[in-house]
Amino acid sequence: MSDRPEERWLDEDAGPIVPAYLLTRGRTVPASEAIDLIAVIITSGGLTTPRGLDPEHLIILQKCTQPTRLVDVAAELNLPIGVIRVLVGDLHARRLVQVEHPPPAPDAKVLLEVISGLKAL
Repeated sequence: MSDRPEERWLDEDAGPIVPAYLLTRGRTVPASEAIDLIAVIITSGGLTTPRGLDPEHLIILQKCTQPTRLVDVAAELNLPIGVIRVLVGDLHARRLVQVEHPPPAPDAKVLLEVISGLKAL
């Protein structure tokens, strides 16, 4: 591979390579709020595509027309979860997606009672 700058960002099979931090412009924290890994994302916008969005934002909007977990979005786009959190945070701040947080985990005492009940069966 050559050291010429234009060749550093190219892959013969995949085409241009963009480092993940460029997709978020170096940001590591979502614009709206912390988003849980198993939060459910669903597109809330209308039928028209908003202007000024990056291609990755548009792909997320397209993937989330049905309720989709954040981790599944990251897996489908093959991007780090931190990048997806920031991009979904951008969309949430613009009210283009809804973020449904998972219910809180049950208390450990309740879980122990359930286990005891199952053992008693």
